[in-house]
Amino acid sequence: MITMNVKGLDELERQLIALGEKVGTKVLRDAGREALKVVEEDMKQHAGFDDASSAEHMRESIKIRSSTRKGRGNTVVTLRVGPSKKHYMKALAQEFGTVKQVADPFIRPALDYNVQQVLRILTVEIRNGIQNR
Repeated sequence: MITMNVKGLDELERQLIALGEKVGTKVLRDAGREALKVVEEDMKQHAGFDDASSAEHMRESIKIRSSTRKGRGNTVVTLRVGPSKKHYMKALAQEFGTVKQVADPFIRPALDYNVQQVLRILTVEIRNGIQNR
């Protein structure tokens, strides 16, 4: 179980609003992408790889993807790290196992082992993004 205590979100929100919606969203997206690079690399290192296959490997499709949605509560930017939809079933099979395959998780551990580093990078990147605008 991951437990995090976050303080100062009201102040962060005020500063992002002061920057304007477009710039504030860019600051959050850029900071999130930078913070999740360590998770992306960890996933790539532990994702399954078949030397015999000439097709695109699952680890090559692992990327950071972002989306912006308006009108969904307070969510401004959503960031996801993981394989493409094409490799969804393969990723599930590796992560949770199947009747014929033993589980070898690589998605959840990538975040669990790096959560403190992600939060540190996110904090620094948001601070720098706000100060440099």
